[in-house]
Amino acid sequence: MKFSVLMSVYKNDDPTFLKLALDSIYEHQTRKPDEIVVVFDGELTDELYRVLEEFRQGKEEFVFYYPQEINRGLGSALRIGSKKCTGDYIFRMDSDDISDPMRFEKQIEYIEKHPEIDVLGTDIAEFNKSLDEQMRLRICPKKHEDIVKMGKKRNPMNHVSVCIKRTALRKCGGYETLLLLEDYYLWLKMIAAGCRLENLNESLVYVRVGNGFDSKRGSRVRIKGWKQLQKFMLKHKLINKIEAATNMVYIVGFVYCPVGLKKLVYSKLLRK
Repeated sequence: MKFSVLMSVYKNDDPTFLKLALDSIYEHQTRKPDEIVVVFDGELTDELYRVLEEFRQGKEEFVFYYPQEINRGLGSALRIGSKKCTGDYIFRMDSDDISDPMRFEKQIEYIEKHPEIDVLGTDIAEFNKSLDEQMRLRICPKKHEDIVKMGKKRNPMNHVSVCIKRTALRKCGGYETLLLLEDYYLWLKMIAAGCRLENLNESLVYVRVGNGFDSKRGSRVRIKGWKQLQKFMLKHKLINKIEAATNMVYIVGFVYCPVGLKKLVYSKLLRK
């Protein structure tokens, strides 16, 4: 089975974090990817270009870069990159996170045993500065039916952890830009298209959450995105009008609550 890794990089990324992310998806993996596709979402800094060129040395046959002239956002970058991927499955990776050394091996092994799965995610462990610190976990439902149930209210997958069947991605229309909610929208589209989603309840990606992560998750621009998600779910009969209204009350309340309260909600209710 051939698989690709898809990443987007933009000018505000940290070169040190990018190097760690790149090394974690190749140098430290027990099962190497067949292809690595990186989209440059606009012009980058000299330091980022240097890290990317050093990483590609000796890997030119399977590491491919696709520079874009302007920054269009993650949804657009992933749409471009996913069309360039040739693997049977596409693993997502962010430019500042770290994949566990056995991530690809474990996810591919599970998919080979369960070829009916179209998307396989995992739990994630969130850290600020070091992998040695005590991390909080974002645990998602394992079974498809529970993922669908959670998807009515919250994002049921950890985007950076997923492995997506390329044919299923094409079937549902692929990535689209949706105001910081590109991944949640994609899962809903895949569910509506009859795709099967599952999660491994093991943290196989370590996600960096410093620099205002909690406050960004409560950005006001998300309210517009959530409205579009409710319209989509209503259209495809994934929720009813009461559930849609309840979801909007929840997100508006969350967005406008103080940052300190957001952190408390994440720590006590949305994470373990």
